[in-house]
Amino acid sequence: MVMLTGAVKSATAIVGPDGISNITDIPFPHGGEISPDGRRIAFDTCDRSNRAIAIATLDNSESRIIEPVFGESCATVRWAPDAARLSYAGAYDYLLHVVDLVTGADTALPYTFLATGWHAWSPRGDAIVYETGRGGARRIDIIDLATWRTRQLVGPQQFGGCEVWAPDWSPARDRIAFTSCDRKLYVINADGSELRHVAASAYAPRWSTDGESLLFLSGRTLARIPADGGRVQNLGNLPYYGGPFSVGAVR
Repeated sequence: MVMLTGAVKSATAIVGPDGISNITDIPFPHGGEISPDGRRIAFDTCDRSNRAIAIATLDNSESRIIEPVFGESCATVRWAPDAARLSYAGAYDYLLHVVDLVTGADTALPYTFLATGWHAWSPRGDAIVYETGRGGARRIDIIDLATWRTRQLVGPQQFGGCEVWAPDWSPARDRIAFTSCDRKLYVINADGSELRHVAASAYAPRWSTDGESLLFLSGRTLARIPADGGRVQNLGNLPYYGGPFSVGAVR
């Protein structure tokens, strides 16, 4: 299942062998992130009077506030693989934060300054990959959550002044997908080896739940390609355009 986000509306859709179907509007105008089990969504309310990270069922019949947030832009929220933690990029301090959903503790991750929003958890939940920096100095780093040690994955050394962004970590293997300023899709091992160009005209890549393929935006079209490259499949035009999307299991 994918959650599709536009400027003022969001929807869910089923991704099948032949394309997207069962498009259903959901009451989250600013989008969010589907939980690993496909039952809930985590999102920034983006409400000036009651701004917070929140969790709700997909139909918004049940919801709860998790953590107040501040800043001008809506925060990008991600689930840990075990669904016991959330992460978000703080729009006021430009650091990544991790929220423990059991204790409520909100931990700002040191050394992640200028984390600009897009990030993803490792399949073991022990590291986060994130985009950081600005302009031609933008790069993609990884932070180890046990030691808070960071390391650069890709950046100006490989791409010069061409920005890299939108990293997503495979749920099945230590591989990370991302895109570059010239709209090319790449996959690289988490240790920095085997950088490969996979597709062109791509943005906002997300792994399928089994890690076998990548979904990405190409204009108004949602597309899919095997993780190791191959034929790009057009899954259909999106009902709402202008925002990212997330992927979750079908329940």
